[in-house]
Amino acid sequence: MQHFLEVLKILDGAVNADRNKVLAYAEQLAAKLEANGDPRSAEGIRRTVRKGRTRDLEASRMTSALPVDGESRLALADERSYAAGEVRIVFDASSAERVAEFVRNIRGSAELMAGGVNLSPSLLMYGPPGCGKTEIAKYVAAQLDLPLLTARTDSLISSYLGSTAKNLRLLFEHAMSRPCVLFLDEFDAVAKLRDDQHELGELKRVVVSLLQNIDALDSNTVLVAATNHEHLLDRAIWRRFAFRLQIGLPTLVARRTLLEQFLAGQAPPAIPLEDLAIATEGMSGADIRTLCEEARRTAILNRQTGITDRDLLLRLARNRIADLDTLSTRDQLASARRLSPKLFTVRRLADLFSVSTGKVSTLLRKEGTT
Repeated sequence: MQHFLEVLKILDGAVNADRNKVLAYAEQLAAKLEANGDPRSAEGIRRTVRKGRTRDLEASRMTSALPVDGESRLALADERSYAAGEVRIVFDASSAERVAEFVRNIRGSAELMAGGVNLSPSLLMYGPPGCGKTEIAKYVAAQLDLPLLTARTDSLISSYLGSTAKNLRLLFEHAMSRPCVLFLDEFDAVAKLRDDQHELGELKRVVVSLLQNIDALDSNTVLVAATNHEHLLDRAIWRRFAFRLQIGLPTLVARRTLLEQFLAGQAPPAIPLEDLAIATEGMSGADIRTLCEEARRTAILNRQTGITDRDLLLRLARNRIADLDTLSTRDQLASARRLSPKLFTVRRLADLFSVSTGKVSTLLRKEGTT
């Protein structure tokens, strides 16, 4: 049945006297009918809502304010909407397939429920920082045409420990009251192992509260969580997520795509992207983005027609070689040469480190890196 989920949520809100849920899902149903070429029915829904002396939902889709921490009065989450083509993500084929499966399950939730299959639209992502977990959360929200509600850890975790559990409940109740994707970033901050002897008893009770809130979610609330420290997560947390996705550092193919995307056509013609992609092994997507954007900014501020190979390679060397500027000239040359002999040629090394080509050759011979 088309629009079954919206109808179900409206009924659920009505039965439980949840006015905000009724309003939010009534507007979503009206918007979908309008998008499907039925403006008359959409207007009928909105007219019915207005007759009940509610707010004019045409002016806003958000019918309730974001919940706030009782002590600081700071919002417990930030909200933003993304268009379907606004978020571009680059990852390996298996990760792409898993994310696509997650989105497909949510889109087909009405069919799954009609077929008697339980749906738990929950995704847990884990892996090193800067590898695209937040971007995937944005992508999921964009694909589902839902606002992304990102929990703010700084306000969610109250200095008054007893208030943290209350904040979690407020946030989850708000997420269930309206169509959205709830994103819990830095998830380990509230989902740590309960057998950690260094944690206070109150913090362990926060984990219990978190588990209870996740269990209370209905099958229509989309939950996405991300952590850089999956080893810290309580074992019971893993069972609450139907979809789990490990995201590692970008592959060679992904790094080349990221470089092409972030350099935006300003790559120095003398530097093959394939060689540059090989030299960025071990860098995260965020590292590559920073590298490219810093080089582009320099080119713009210096009023250059494009990025120079000297600037880009020097930034690459500083990213990949620890404390590059504090090393001796010989160690600088040898380290850069080992990084990529194709990119860091004798001539380029001489230019980068302001020494003669003859001295570069001599020092590299002594290091055995020629």
